[in-house]
Amino acid sequence: MIAYQIVSLNVGKPQVYSIEGKELETGFIKKPVDHANYLTFTGFEHDGQADRKNHGGPEKALLMYAKEHYSFWQKKYDQTFDYPAFGENITIAGLTEEALYIGDVFTLGEAEIQVSQPRRPCYKIARVHGIPDMPAIVTETGFSGYYFRVLKEGWVKPSDTLVKTKEAPDKVTPKDIFYCLYHDRINKDKMEEYSQINALAPNVKESLIKRIKKIG
Repeated sequence: MIAYQIVSLNVGKPQVYSIEGKELETGFIKKPVDHANYLTFTGFEHDGQADRKNHGGPEKALLMYAKEHYSFWQKKYDQTFDYPAFGENITIAGLTEEALYIGDVFTLGEAEIQVSQPRRPCYKIARVHGIPDMPAIVTETGFSGYYFRVLKEGWVKPSDTLVKTKEAPDKVTPKDIFYCLYHDRINKDKMEEYSQINALAPNVKESLIKRIKKIG
């Protein structure tokens, strides 16, 4: 079994920030912690989201982002991005969007988690960093991060590792789903295939089914 190292464990409750003279309420801005946090079915106890319609909930309980993407962003914008610049709960080493499958099950400390969906680009990443085209570049690259649902609650420490215990049978990655949603937008066959994946989050299935009906 391959163990993936946590680079940074990050949490943050929603707060109102003044950014470029305008107020923004968000839980996107998180901070690394050096102590254990309890992971519940809806996320870390000391974490939260301001926009509960588009973020949070059981299907988006935990957001993970690959450390490897940071070098791209730093080169792209010629600036330093500190963890967790992308609002992630876990900055992970060696596990990008194409390196795991929807439905894969992992242990994370005492908890057990399952890959549920890719993260969709959010305007708040542009607001927080003051870089207007950032969501467009996330869409272009697919460097979006991915969500987990929690199958078993438990304590998670920054020193813990992420270990895959069960591989999904469908072999469809978060990057595959992301590409279908944002680039291959008329591929009805792929949409029908992906909408049948049991472990794919219901909200993503609904998006695919709506698009299939629209295509006709």
